[in-house]
Formats: sequence, structure tokens, C-alpha cells
Amino acid sequence: MKRRRETSDELSFGYFFPTGRTNFLFSDEAARRVPDQTGATMLSLARTAEDVGFDALFIADNWSGHQRVAEQFGHQSPAYNAPLLAMALLTATQHIGVISTMHTTHHKPAHVARMGATLDAFSDGRWGWNIVTGFSADEAALFGESFVEHDLRYTMAAEFVDIVLRLWREEEPIDVDGRFYRTRGRIKLPRPVQQPHPLLVSAGASPAGIAFAARYCDQLVTLATGQDQLTALDAELGRLTGGKRVVAPTPFAMAIVRPGQGQAQEEREQLLASLNREATFEIAGDVMGSIESARAMYDKLGDEQAALAFGSGQSVLQLIGTPDEVAETLIAVKRGTGSTNVLINFPLWSDDELRTFRPVLDRLREAGVWSPPQERDFSW
Repeated sequence: MKRRRETSDELSFGYFFPTGRTNFLFSDEAARRVPDQTGATMLSLARTAEDVGFDALFIADNWSGHQRVAEQFGHQSPAYNAPLLAMALLTATQHIGVISTMHTTHHKPAHVARMGATLDAFSDGRWGWNIVTGFSADEAALFGESFVEHDLRYTMAAEFVDIVLRLWREEEPIDVDGRFYRTRGRIKLPRPVQQPHPLLVSAGASPAGIAFAARYCDQLVTLATGQDQLTALDAELGRLTGGKRVVAPTPFAMAIVRPGQGQAQEEREQLLASLNREATFEIAGDVMGSIESARAMYDKLGDEQAALAFGSGQSVLQLIGTPDEVAETLIAVKRGTGSTNVLINFPLWSDDELRTFRPVLDRLREAGVWSPPQERDFSW
């Protein structure tokens, strides 16, 4: 079973598993250069991430497929259903954790409680839940539902998670007649292996999202380009929790690691030269129109510049350079902020690209801020 960290001395790393041919950098060249998303390819990628030293695979997910140009070119498409893909990846690996996205707005609590318990028990405690409320009116329409405004979705999610936790924890039948959900009974065994519950993650950095994470989550994944944003988020989480529990600010990052000076930067510029503007505007319009933390990051930019900044990966921590340069950036994040986790996306994902990160980890080990998961007694 995966153990929880008890100190903040080291960094751990999640791999943002491909949910499309590209994520964060909507380059047509990148889409052409990455492998086809076959079952064999994804299972191999999971095993390689485990061998390199990643702690977890993070599977994002959404339901709506209306982004036609993005879909045509493979930008954030195709995307496999997260809990189903999680089971496959857990079966193909031995130690690495798998965090899968499941929506509160479009499920019933008993659905998530049963699926999560199965995934966690089957994997001997290697499953985590990325709790999302959904942000798209198109997703709501797909389920025949009315679109729920932002803060109310988090109020609903709180009631939802409370019920899931009770279904996981309590042996006797529960009886809930809540504002949004009604539940009577108990779920069949198995129950989750992790105690007190599986790893809980969220990715909403609006005031309502931060308050939700402070109450329920172990990690809060966030858009951040530097240490100041992470430090401010850590302080706010500490204020909301009153220091009684730790919620780790977890920045998204984009990695291109090359051995020679300037090679990674040159690679990035080459990819940006084929940025698909129409697909970028589709995706950015959805995200920045509905996700408050992304919108706030670019509230001073015009719509076009904001969309292009989002589609070129400028919303996330940049790990672009030699192993020494990338390691230096991560050491600064570890020593200058409260972050203990980093979630990394590789725009040119492949088994070989994942292996480029191992020299970074070796340098972090020398600096005393990382050790291989199999050599330490904690992981999440």
C-alpha cells in the first residue's frame, strides 16, 4: 500500500498522462511526433514512468467532444475515460499510483464510492481521486442537466464527498436526505485499502475551489508560473486549514529536457511555430470562459493574447533546459515554497521522452530533495 508522506523534506512527481496527442502546448508538429494512443502505447508509458521514478500517473478527463478542430488535430483528443483507463494502468504496473478524474456533478455518490473502492482495493491502495465539478455547459447538456453556476457546484461537491467518505468508512447503512443527494444503504465490499481514505486531489484555485481543497483534499493542483503564486496559495491553504492538516500546492509543469545548452529552448520554439491557433481558441475559450483560476491569470490580457498564452503552455511552470537547469528550477521550488509535489506534462510524450527526466531526478537526489519511491517509506 502507498504510504503518505510525514515530512516535507523531499519532492515527489506526478506524470500528467496524455489525454490527447497534445496537452497545454497545442502544436501540430507535437501532435505529429507523438505515438498513436493505443492500449499498448499507454501501458508501456505507464511502466516507463514507474521505472524512471514517478510517484503517480494523473489522468485528467472531461466528457464533451464538441471541439471539432482540436479533435481533428489531436489536441486534447482522444481522451479515454479516466477510471476505466486507471484500471488498465494499475494492472500493468506494480508500485506507481494512479489518480483518475471523476466528476461530482455528473455522477451519484454511490457510483464514485463503489468505483473508487474497487480501484483502490484491487491495486492495494494505489488509487487517487481527482475531484472535479465540471466546468462546461456542453457537459451538463450531454447528461440532460442544467448548467450549475461555479460556487454552487462546489457546495454540491462538498455534500457529494461527505457521502462518499461515509460509504467508504461506515459499516452500517447510512441514511442521507441532503440538499442535493439522497442515499440510503451501504456499498458492498471491498472498501478502500488506504486509510483514512484514498488520496484526494482537486484542481480548482478559485476562492471556492481553494476552500473546498482545504476541507477535503491532500493535494491542490494549480496553474502557477513561479514561486510567488505557490507561496501565496500555500499561505491561503494554511490559513483555511488552521494548520490542522496539510494540503500540498502542486504546480502543473511542462518539461522539455535536452543534454545540450539551448537545445530544449530551440525544441520549444520549433513546436510553437506550428501552434494551431483555431484549436487553441476553441480550448482556451472553454477553459478561460469557465475556470476562474485560468481566467484570473490572464485577466489583463486581451482575448487573443490570453488564448495564445494558454495554448503555448505559458500558464504552467516551465521546465525547459538541460538536466542541471531543470533541476535548479525544481530545487528552488522545493526550498522556496510549500510544494512537495509537481505534476509534469511532456509535450513530446513517449517512452524515450520520459527517460530524459531521469538525469534531472539524479541531480535532485544529489541535492537531497528527491529519492526513488522504492527507497523511501512514503510516496503520495
